[in-house]
Amino acid sequence: MNNNLYILYDNVSGVLFETDQVAYDVARHVKTQTDEQLLEHFKGIHAPEDILEAAKELRVLIAQELILAEEKVYAPSDRFGLVKALCFNVAHDCDLRCAYCFAAQGSFHQERKLMDVKTAKAAVDFLIQNSGKRRNLEIDFFGGEPLLNFDVVKETVHYAKERANKTGKEFKFTLTTNGLKLDETVGEFLNEHMDNVVLSLDGRKAVHDTMRPRASGEESYDIISENILRFLKKRGQKEYYVRGTYTALNKDFSQDVLHLSDLGIKHISIEPVSSEEGFAYGLGQEDIALLDREYDIIAQEYIKRKGTEKEFSFFHFYVDLEASPCVYKKISGCGAGTDYMVVSVDGKLYPCHQFDSVEEMYLGDVWQGICRPQIGQGFFDTNILTKETCKTCWAKYHCGGGCYAASYKIHHDIHQVDEVACEILKKRLEYALMLKIVESKKS
Repeated sequence: MNNNLYILYDNVSGVLFETDQVAYDVARHVKTQTDEQLLEHFKGIHAPEDILEAAKELRVLIAQELILAEEKVYAPSDRFGLVKALCFNVAHDCDLRCAYCFAAQGSFHQERKLMDVKTAKAAVDFLIQNSGKRRNLEIDFFGGEPLLNFDVVKETVHYAKERANKTGKEFKFTLTTNGLKLDETVGEFLNEHMDNVVLSLDGRKAVHDTMRPRASGEESYDIISENILRFLKKRGQKEYYVRGTYTALNKDFSQDVLHLSDLGIKHISIEPVSSEEGFAYGLGQEDIALLDREYDIIAQEYIKRKGTEKEFSFFHFYVDLEASPCVYKKISGCGAGTDYMVVSVDGKLYPCHQFDSVEEMYLGDVWQGICRPQIGQGFFDTNILTKETCKTCWAKYHCGGGCYAASYKIHHDIHQVDEVACEILKKRLEYALMLKIVESKKS
């Protein structure tokens, strides 16, 4: 956006403020250069008195450890082995056949099947037994399509609440659905019991129908959008996100965000497709400049629609600098394989839903517990402190080192990073920080 903003952001302290061009330029060198060196460095670019004034003010902030502070990080080992969240992959099946699906259109490269209630209850017990003193636990229903196994979803919720009353735990429930089976009866249950619901809709009808056809090959946009909008009318203030995926087919994805906003959807998340090299719909480094312009359009519309009936929130523009995650979460990200894992339809445990049925990543099962702790330890030890690419990255505390599954998919190595995803994240974060400045000035 052409806002003529110069922003300084310290990723250690979380301090963010607007400045002028002189201080912006000097900040890059003030810690390593003397006044004389700074004057020589910016000779003919900035006035000497402005350079010295900026350096003086910046050094005050440095002394207060508000900017350019030394990093003080740690990875508390006492957290390892305590589970906080479990993804229940209740369906290795789906009623859509999405072109970009990481799970082989819901089958996870296995026989299509559903989780039985015995396995689901054992998974609840496993979560409670392996949570230690953690009081607040999370269950995420996923697939495939979890509503293909709605009866087990319901029984699991009721059983978890019953066990919570007896053990002093509290559960937060989330469900991700494609919306095809989201009728009024299902909607009533989700609105009553689900703390968060993630609804998949890729945006414009042509985009959605191309990428997300029904199993029969028929289009799915009309019925899914109708179901979602009916559901949201009764959702009230409870949390939800309508989540889409953009690919090489719709690099103009800002129009999909705005389409969802025009439908009256308030909470939107559009994610770039994650794919290995050579994937027909994949994104590459050559697309970054174009994608940057799309986030620019979204940011402009975000500001323009603020305070109107078309106001919307965009998931990737939300940055809470005041109540950011603890140091451990900043370092390790999602916690896959350690405090978060997935239980497959047959009760097997894997580091996350994208590793479901990847036998190399098998952790154990809900009956016998963890039998391969070295897998979880490998995830625990892989973070922004150990990934070479992350060590000097200014955005590292906002991604925890990126997605393990994407790294594995691309490099077959969780210690590597998805370079394209890294660039996209940094672009989104730049706009998120800019919007915080713009909104603070308006308020």
